[in-house]
Parts: sequence; structure tokens; C-alpha cells
Amino acid sequence: MNRLPRGPFGPAGAGNAGCDRIGRDMKPTWLVLMLLALFGVVQTAAAANADDYRGGWETESAAAGPHVYEFSIRGEQVRGIYCTVCNDATTLAFVDGKLGDHGLSFIVTHVRDDGSTAYLDHATAKFDDGRLFVSGTIGAPGGGTFQWTLRKDPRGPSPVPGTPVNKLPRGPAVLAAAVPARPAGARPQRFRPPPYVQPGPWEPLTPAKVVGVWLGFGAGIDKQFFIIRKVGNELRGMVCGRCDNPYTMAALDDFHIQGDTMTFDILHEDWGPGSLPSHNQVTAHISQNEMRISTQLNNTHSRNVPGFDVHASLMGPVAVEATAGN
Repeated sequence: MNRLPRGPFGPAGAGNAGCDRIGRDMKPTWLVLMLLALFGVVQTAAAANADDYRGGWETESAAAGPHVYEFSIRGEQVRGIYCTVCNDATTLAFVDGKLGDHGLSFIVTHVRDDGSTAYLDHATAKFDDGRLFVSGTIGAPGGGTFQWTLRKDPRGPSPVPGTPVNKLPRGPAVLAAAVPARPAGARPQRFRPPPYVQPGPWEPLTPAKVVGVWLGFGAGIDKQFFIIRKVGNELRGMVCGRCDNPYTMAALDDFHIQGDTMTFDILHEDWGPGSLPSHNQVTAHISQNEMRISTQLNNTHSRNVPGFDVHASLMGPVAVEATAGN
């Protein structure tokens, strides 16, 4: 904070006498400057609100081509994903950066199949009036610069059976998907799926065994793509379904493999039940072409919510190159 000149206030130790003279001797110019300085401090702090940036963003102009970012923010650390046509796993790249007073600064790492770096993009992002303005330089051969305006998808998150979900920007919760009414006079039907039968012994896991695209949770446009790629010496990825709405996708991070068990987190940044951000921890085992997963939310108020703490099977892995052109 700027220190005021000492002259009008009397010598040090003048006590109340000096203070009494503030109102008489301080010129209006000083008051204006003080207020402007304080206002600037407040504005700077407000500019760094992580909730303004977190979650999924898409280019709002078709002329710019599809560009999608998903930002996961913890403190000042930013991680996440970038893709164009997001169910084409060859377009998936990975975000690392920081949140500062003036927005995001980050690097996008495009990787080869072996996890080595193909090239890096450098970018900054600034939130203003509901839009995200991203600009930077392209590290691919030919290089160049880019400048895109991104938005939140106006469709919002898809409804989930059995539970409402919250979203960012904050507003009314997305209501749970409706359950079809039972015809009048019809007796309730009790359906219990057959017990799960493990297809074979769980196999010891390695990064090479899990890299690729795993498919599950239905068919058609709403099916989910779990994409896992090697990035240097670690695994990172994304899940989407449907894959043309940034609200219905999330980064996969914090992979750990021990023996026949793999765990990783699905990062819910801008939609999901309970408090945001949250993460859904996945525990996975593999037998041949089946990945059996169970999930559990970390925000305790939302545990055992239907549709989020689940047990399911994914089939794969499909080679990343095989999804090109999806």
C-alpha cells in the first residue's frame, strides 16, 4: 500500500493531533488516488477467480474450427486437455500451466504414440463477460499464431437419471432425467441384472496394456470414450460422451498402477453433483479386452448418488490411430 506524505500529518508521535488534520489538510486529489488504488487491488484479485476458468470451453465460431479446452485448477496449478474433434483420439493433447492475476498461462503438449513430445503450443487465456479469449503460438511445423474466442456450451450438462447436478457458471441445478411413468393399474416390475461374472483372472497391468481408447456406457452418439495416452513417463487422458459438448467431458489424471489394479481420477470441474470441483476416483482391472471399473465421488455429500458411484465394463483398447476421422 502507498504511504501518505508525512508533512500534512505532523511529525511522528503527534498522535490524535496529526489525525485530526487529515480531514482539513488532505487534498481531494489524494482521496481520489487512494480510492483508485484500492479499487485496482480489488479488481486484480477478482480477475483470478478460478471458477471463471475451470471446466470445458469450445470455440463459438464455426469459422475458427473446433477447439476445445478442459481446465482443471487446484490452487494456481492448471492441468487439463485440448482437442479438436474430441472422439478422434489423435487430436488429444495435454495442458499444463498456472492461474495468475491476469488469467491463465499454459503449454499444450502434443504427444507421439510412445509418449514423447511432438511439439508444444504456448498460450494465454483471459476471462471476460462470460467468454474466454485464448491466444498463443503453434509449435507444429509451419508454426504461426492463433486467437480464439471460446464459450461454455449453451446446452449445459446432460441430465443424469436419479440425481440433479450442479454446474458452472453457477445457476439452477440441472434436474434429474425423468423416469417413465408406470401405466395405471400396472404392477411394479422388479428388475435385477444378473450377477457379474468375471471373464478371467485379472491381469498384471503396464502402461502399454491400458493405452488406447476404451468404449462403454451405451451406444450411438452418447456412448463414452475413455482415452488414455502416454505423456512422457506418465499416463493422462480424457473421457467424453457425448463428445461434442465440453460439459460432457472431463480430464483423466492421477494414474497409478500397482499389480493388477489401476486407479485414476475423473476431474469434475464445472458440472456434477454436490460441491465443485470434485473428482470421481476409478478403480480398474483388466481381463483380456474388458476393463472393469468402479467409481466413487470424493465429495462426501454426494456418495452413493445413482449414476455416479457405478460398476461397469469398458471394451478395448482401440488403437488411437483407429479413431482418426471420428
